[in-house]
Amino acid sequence: MSLSLSPERFKQLFPHASKSTLEANGQIQDAKPERHETPALGSPVQGKEESSNRVTVRFTGFRVRPLDPDNFAGSVKDLLDGLRHAHLIPGDEPWRINLETKQVKVDSFKYERTEIELIWPEA
Repeated sequence: MSLSLSPERFKQLFPHASKSTLEANGQIQDAKPERHETPALGSPVQGKEESSNRVTVRFTGFRVRPLDPDNFAGSVKDLLDGLRHAHLIPGDEPWRINLETKQVKVDSFKYERTEIELIWPEA
């Protein structure tokens, strides 16, 4: 239920209002919002179906001196961007891929490398 304020009542409440104010506010409605008849718990918002079909991108770093886990995860950003630009993965957003990183300690610098595995979900 909304109540409106007539121009006469507006003039009574604001006797010194300018002509432009009176014209702009000729029919002021009550500030109380109207309630809509919707159920308290509507249907849930549906998520994207393909989110369960994300490709897993696994980076394994073989290092003589392993990095801190957060440093290694940050160091694969350029590699991940390269996979995306080469169209090997659909994108690098969290809803498109599962990102996994791990490190393995090796004995010699000649064995240092980074392996990249792309694991596609079964259809």
